[in-house]
Amino acid sequence: MNKWFWMAKYIIVIAAALALGEVLSSLALFKSARLGTAKVTAGSLVRFIAQAGALVLLFMLGQRLTQQIRALGDAVARLADPVLALVTLIITVSAYVVLVSFSAPFLGETIRTILDWTFILGILAAAVWLVWTLFQNSEAVMEAIGKYVRSKKSNPGST
Repeated sequence: MNKWFWMAKYIIVIAAALALGEVLSSLALFKSARLGTAKVTAGSLVRFIAQAGALVLLFMLGQRLTQQIRALGDAVARLADPVLALVTLIITVSAYVVLVSFSAPFLGETIRTILDWTFILGILAAAVWLVWTLFQNSEAVMEAIGKYVRSKKSNPGST
């Protein structure tokens, strides 16, 4: 159990970064300070930095998680690739939302179209990678699900 405790550190820091970003961005000082255009405030910059930082931490968590899963060996180690692909998909979709919500006032139509299509291709690539790794490692995925179900049947009160 202690081998997995490190995840709590990442989750707590990600939650703290997101919460602090929201709290600071809602302060009157941050709402009123403008950055070049009336649509962009210091609050939106703080929120962007907090969300981008949380995504970096999520990426780091995903990398460490896959390393630890690989270290387990056996069939369970084959779950590392689908986990990494899933984390990549989540980060890619989230990065688009974070980037566009901050940069939309700065973007012209052409740049916005290029950005949209870049992320569409990135998201599709991550989704295809996830499906491919699930296909390649389907035996390991089914075995892990089976182990989980068997453990729940033998210990119905455990979490």
